[in-house]
Amino acid sequence: MSTVTRRRPDLAHHHPTVRRVGATWVWECRCGGASCRTATERPSWHLVVVEALLHATAIAP
Repeated sequence: MSTVTRRRPDLAHHHPTVRRVGATWVWECRCGGASCRTATERPSWHLVVVEALLHATAIAP
């Protein structure tokens, strides 16, 4: 019996980082993209991670 291991290429266009700033969560990317910081409400960690993943999967043309 043989096991085949396939590496899937990283299709992410960007690799944003999620971090905590004060009492809120933000994501930032080296391309200059970032989560909104002007909102009066504090987004949850889950929402910020989802936004960062959506940004990361934007394939470059």
